[in-house]
Amino acid sequence: MATKRIRLPGPPPTEGSGSTPLTIEFLVEQPFLATREHARFVEFAEACAHYRYIGVCHGRPGVGKTRSAREFSSFPDLGEYAALRPIAALLGEKVARCRAVFYTVSVSNTPKTIDAVLGLNLIKLGYARLTVAGGSQDEITHDAARIACPLVIVDEADRLTIKSLEHLRDMADRHGFGLILMGMPGLEKRLARYAQLYSRIVTVAPRPPCAVAG
Repeated sequence: MATKRIRLPGPPPTEGSGSTPLTIEFLVEQPFLATREHARFVEFAEACAHYRYIGVCHGRPGVGKTRSAREFSSFPDLGEYAALRPIAALLGEKVARCRAVFYTVSVSNTPKTIDAVLGLNLIKLGYARLTVAGGSQDEITHDAARIACPLVIVDEADRLTIKSLEHLRDMADRHGFGLILMGMPGLEKRLARYAQLYSRIVTVAPRPPCAVAG
């Protein structure tokens, strides 16, 4: 990740004072460069979406899991979109490119908080996808919108509580989507303790880098 330094506003230092201008440095995201590991993740994600697998992607920090998943999902910001409302042209283009819902688990998570964020985004994206595909909102039902998203990618899955994991499995069953859980090495061993969930899991451990900033 590259950095950029800018000078803070303020009076210039006086001559001979020995002081220097105040500056601040911040990170700048570089253009995404697809790699062999990203192609491997894409293949894995497409299989989870097609066959409605529950998959696990684990790896050390910095290998590019999150960047690769965000690039694949192309999940748009749906904060201003309300179901059954007209879709702006720009948002419609983003919805058409979207391949998955991307969700980052909060530090404090419960089934209720997952429903409030992930559940709402699933319904919104479902209505938006059907509207873009059909050209109108006519005859779109809540049940149809609920199952219109083929894949959900969950980042920071290490944070999930037992109840939240079970709730996600239940959501995948009811909504019919594929599910990818992303986290640190050891995530797959933790999930192995839950036989009902683990019996449906396929895994991939990306070798660094999964995505490279060029």
